[in-house]
Amino acid sequence: MENFDKIWSEIKWGSEKAFYVLYTTLFPVLIGYVRQIVKDLHLAEDIVQEVFIKLWCDRKSIKITGSVQAYVYRTAHHASINKLQHLATSKNKVNRTISGEEWQFIRDTYQVDDFIIENIEKSETDAMIQQAMNNLPEKCREAFILSRYEYLTNEEIAQRMDISVNTVRAHIYHALEVIRERLTTK
Repeated sequence: MENFDKIWSEIKWGSEKAFYVLYTTLFPVLIGYVRQIVKDLHLAEDIVQEVFIKLWCDRKSIKITGSVQAYVYRTAHHASINKLQHLATSKNKVNRTISGEEWQFIRDTYQVDDFIIENIEKSETDAMIQQAMNNLPEKCREAFILSRYEYLTNEEIAQRMDISVNTVRAHIYHALEVIRERLTTK
């Protein structure tokens, strides 16, 4: 069993090695935990990645009064619930933009399949993500693509791009923020 309190103390002082230990120890189990909540592996991976990015970026201001492991689980739990609420709200935007009568007319006139609507929304979302990615700085875009589409670890990305792991995390965090901003202005 790792001494997470000691590890957290080192992380607060900027130890990438300590952060790596925390990350590699908790990442796999957090994926399983979050996946039980959100019911989607890729979404769970994104949420846990964002939790760790936030932990690293906010490490100096975070005050953990209890167990570090409990804090990370609680943070992942809250992030999962927030993501589900956000996704539910986003999905309902389509229903709010069309009046009830118009929606009923469409359902009565055409055979509407929720799967088709989800595919349309996914295509639109994918296009907005691609547009947001095209506006990213080159190195930021490259790090994001290597992470999300080639499934490389931050360490592998750092080696390939010849930059530090912290820089990789910063690039990915920035890319996620730009994409999140683009999706929320939808």
